[in-house]
Amino acid sequence: MLIAPVLVGNMATRNSELRRKGIHLVGLAVPVLYWFANKLVVLCFIAFWLVLFIAGEIYRFRRGIPKKAEKIARPMMREYERRGTAAHVFLAAGFFVAVLFYAKDVAIAVSLIVVFGDCASAAVGGYIGGRQLIRGKTLWGTLALVLTAFVVSFWIVGVPLAFAGAITTGAVEPLPINDNFSVPVAAGLAMTAARYFL
Repeated sequence: MLIAPVLVGNMATRNSELRRKGIHLVGLAVPVLYWFANKLVVLCFIAFWLVLFIAGEIYRFRRGIPKKAEKIARPMMREYERRGTAAHVFLAAGFFVAVLFYAKDVAIAVSLIVVFGDCASAAVGGYIGGRQLIRGKTLWGTLALVLTAFVVSFWIVGVPLAFAGAITTGAVEPLPINDNFSVPVAAGLAMTAARYFL
């Protein structure tokens, strides 16, 4: 008798997670814009949204989520986000750091890694499951993340840099730091170091 509610609950959680990752795809605006525009334009674009996101978080902490938005937003929010800073703030901050400090091709590559790698990890890890690693991450989800990170970046930065970025992505993603920030910063640093030493 308990199987059906559990399945429904798991399906609802997975659907919410996929909707969350769908919204994540909005982050494609950064690498697409950077492909055609210069660094200053992209930094201003990200800074605008980052300030807006931070202002929204301050409002949420003080007054809560407006009732009209609560039904849509709350199911997609993870438990830690209900008590702390939401992922989109870290995403914008990670993009900003990547564009500010790394070469254009590296910044574009790590932006694509964050968007597509996170979606692949959630989809494969959520539906296939597999051996649990740490912090709820699964082996198959992590492998999907690493493979996706390599595939979306090698045609921009080449195989050696893409490999360094992909391996670093897989290593830092399970760490207790928001991966929307840690992945672009760490993967970009790995690619920059690989370019310098190789």
